[in-house]
Amino acid sequence: MFRKETRLGPAQRRAGSRKGVVLVIVVVVAIIFAIVGFGVLGLAQHEITLTRIETDKAKALYIAESGLAKLSEMLQQPVVGDIDDVIGDALENETVEQGSFGVELDTSHTPCYAISTGTSGTVQRKIRVQVNFLAAPFEHAIFAMNASGGAWGLQLRGRGVPDWRERGGRDAVNGNIFVDGDTFLYEESSVNPAPAPNKWNLNGDVGATGNISVLDSASVAGATNPRATEPPPVDLTTMNYAVNNTHNVAQIFQSAGVSSGHLPLGSPLRDVFEKNPSDRSAECGSTSGDDYFLEPSTGFILGDEKEGETPLHAGTDRVYYVDGDVWVHSKSTYGFKMDGKVTIVATGDIHICDNIEYKDKTKDLLGLVALGKYDGSGTLTSGGDIFFGDPRYGTMYTIAGLMFAASDFLYNTYPVDRRTAEPTSGFTVNGSFAAMNQVVIERDWYTKSGSGAKPARYDSATSRWVDCATGTALTASEKTSLRHYRMIVNYDDRVRSVETQPPGLPRGGASIFAGFSNWEEL
Repeated sequence: MFRKETRLGPAQRRAGSRKGVVLVIVVVVAIIFAIVGFGVLGLAQHEITLTRIETDKAKALYIAESGLAKLSEMLQQPVVGDIDDVIGDALENETVEQGSFGVELDTSHTPCYAISTGTSGTVQRKIRVQVNFLAAPFEHAIFAMNASGGAWGLQLRGRGVPDWRERGGRDAVNGNIFVDGDTFLYEESSVNPAPAPNKWNLNGDVGATGNISVLDSASVAGATNPRATEPPPVDLTTMNYAVNNTHNVAQIFQSAGVSSGHLPLGSPLRDVFEKNPSDRSAECGSTSGDDYFLEPSTGFILGDEKEGETPLHAGTDRVYYVDGDVWVHSKSTYGFKMDGKVTIVATGDIHICDNIEYKDKTKDLLGLVALGKYDGSGTLTSGGDIFFGDPRYGTMYTIAGLMFAASDFLYNTYPVDRRTAEPTSGFTVNGSFAAMNQVVIERDWYTKSGSGAKPARYDSATSRWVDCATGTALTASEKTSLRHYRMIVNYDDRVRSVETQPPGLPRGGASIFAGFSNWEEL
């Protein structure tokens, strides 16, 4: 059989050719779209990867900051044992919701530092910060370093409560004590735990590089640590207060052209300081430089010798650097009721003759630093003393503040010749006081025939009362004239919290956390 061959016409051949071309085009277009699609998909995937990496970077930084927040929280709690080990073990690798962090703390380095590493996914970020601690004196209600190395001892004594003349009464220190020297407690004096709520469990410990004697019915609630090792000295020059301040007081007065009196209206310091007041020329004449008095321009309330009532608005988070002497001594009031959170630093001495109290005992806090002046080698050459008490008028009864003297803490002493005078009453400190040399608080006095009132102390080595200046034993009649003036110290543990401590307090390698500085990403 023969198959009949069908022959296509020209039109049919053209139609078939077009179908072939269309097919090729469709295939090419499909390939192009596939290539573009894969490219877009790859690009999208790349963008997703980049976005995830950027997100992880942000998360890792946030997590590293969380590690520092956790470190800050731990540093504000009591730590038992080596702080580096305790922190290292607790924060070595802590998992959080979107990653983990690890914190390394090195307190052996000067200054101390911490590195927090935050991890999110495959991304790590590191933050390094300087970790600041307050100097050791702020751990104690009373602290004396005895830089001069002379024989010295802190004596507490007294019985009952003061009489109507404010004489007598038992000494009480509510907080810890450290003395580079000897410590003696006589009669009914006591060292007790810090005032409630006492978050840091300060039991009323007494430490001394020499001997600790607890006699009669005196008591120490905490531990007694004789022959203790003294902490390293505090180098105040590293604070560089001339630069690290919020208000250079002398410079502000100079810029305003004020050599005496208050600053002009509108100045934020008009109601804080008065310079070289004309009605206190005797006080100003006793110092070598300028004198700055805590003194508002208006609003005086007289009060009485036991209470400060005149409002003093010190400001918030301020560091006042004063090139000169600072005085709390007004002729218009018995003292001040202060609001604010500040530290006042003086290159001369600080003279506290009137009362200072806080308006709000939960928020307000005052630091007073008698810095002094130094030579090129960092040796104290002048100033640095705190004169505490009013030897002429007897109008200091209550002081609220954290007091730090680069040299001596001198009670009821004339600033001109450093001669002590008998007080008219005891005193209460709500805060703490410290001296890099000695805390001289002579509160036992007797009447010496023909010479008037003289300070005395009990010499434990000879079991005799002696004159503080001459060391001569008191006679029987002189001993019958002995009178004591009570001291109460209530340690203010708010200095141990970053949220409440004033800025600019002296730093050192102790245990009170004072915040972070110098943040940098590694």
